[in-house]
Amino acid sequence: MDVISKINSSKMKPYQWLIVFLCMFCNMLDGFDFFAMGFVLPHLPTDFATPSEKGYLISAGLVGMAAGAIFVAPLADRYGRRRLILAGLSLNIVSMVTTALAPNTAVMLGGRFLTGIGVGVISATMIVVAQEYSSAARRNFAIGLVTVGFPLGSTLAGLTGVSLMSLFGGAWQAMFWVGATVSALGLILVAALLPETLTFLLTAGKAGAHDKVARIATKLGIEYTPTTGQQLNSPTSAVPPAQDKPRVLSAELRERTILLWIGYAFLTAAYYFVGTWTPQLIADASGSPQDGAVAGTIISIGSLAGSIIFGLIGLKFLATRIAWIALSLAVVSLVLFTVTIGGPIALVMATALGLAVFVSVSSYTAMAPPMYPALARARGYGLMVGISRIGAIITPILAGYASGSIAPKYIFLAASIPLAISALAALRLWSITRSQFTAELAEAAAMRAAAHTPNDESHTAVR
Repeated sequence: MDVISKINSSKMKPYQWLIVFLCMFCNMLDGFDFFAMGFVLPHLPTDFATPSEKGYLISAGLVGMAAGAIFVAPLADRYGRRRLILAGLSLNIVSMVTTALAPNTAVMLGGRFLTGIGVGVISATMIVVAQEYSSAARRNFAIGLVTVGFPLGSTLAGLTGVSLMSLFGGAWQAMFWVGATVSALGLILVAALLPETLTFLLTAGKAGAHDKVARIATKLGIEYTPTTGQQLNSPTSAVPPAQDKPRVLSAELRERTILLWIGYAFLTAAYYFVGTWTPQLIADASGSPQDGAVAGTIISIGSLAGSIIFGLIGLKFLATRIAWIALSLAVVSLVLFTVTIGGPIALVMATALGLAVFVSVSSYTAMAPPMYPALARARGYGLMVGISRIGAIITPILAGYASGSIAPKYIFLAASIPLAISALAALRLWSITRSQFTAELAEAAAMRAAAHTPNDESHTAVR
């Protein structure tokens, strides 16, 4: 049994969980760094940025995230996952310092764009790392833990923002100095503790790879014997056999790639619309800004819980199946939320909506990397994330124009359309990959049974 198969079929070791929690910590840093700007905006001097310029400061981060995920993150398939995460954290430190020292809006725009690039690189690469170090039975749970980091980081930014700026006499720069400091801590931890993935080392064929694999395998408690011509993709693997330069739009991968792009782009568009415009639209519909704030907060809490819920149900079901079911529930919740705006049922539906949407986000995050060969995973996942940011950028702007002439309930109803499209894409992905993923997990279970290893994790029933 090769070392990758042993990871897939064996019980998760403490070192593997350490890697997963490091990835979650990096995601939390991303959430803090990215959302810090939103909490700083009200504290910027009136002569520093106009209202329209403040909008560009938010969008600059989103544009940077798209650029980082599309153009930079794929380099992880060439130079390694660990190097790209270290580069992303280094860039975040530089960008946060630049933003803190910005003398004007133009410099701050540049700083926020660089922050977005760093966040895009890290968010795309660390998911691949967590997946490649997780057992087949615990992979969805591990991704649930990692994805909870981003909303946790944004929550921490909100909870600490006011107190930080009060502590420093209202200086908005404090948020970015804290962001730079915690990013530096993340850089130190990753440099000291995070190894390159075994999948990349064995697939890329770099010099000295077998020695590095042997050292990592020792930490994992796995026996490793170098073999020549080792084939990582088994006949039952959910991805086609690796090629020298696998392409995400090759004949074997084209359908799943396009479905991932469509599904995640429409899901992200709906997610950012619901997350950013709900407080304002509810306030417009009810005449109470407090009602809007309550609804927005409840959706955020539901989103935070969504990652945890996905991790738990992911122990029993394939991510592709979870995605289309959760998205169907999200459509129903959004419609009922719209119909009951202003009543107590609407708050229940807001909770269900936030939970279902973020379960869906976590599902797409978990399902994407395993659909590609090892040397196309960062590229495939990065392109999915990057392309989805187009919808994230455009949707809030369109909602702004619509809010001036269309009733809030009709805008919310319109938002159910992209969720439904994303559900259909996920349903098709489940249809074309479920037999392959199930076979991969069954093979891992068989390997584990053959090895007579105690504390079996691979009994998980996947449907």
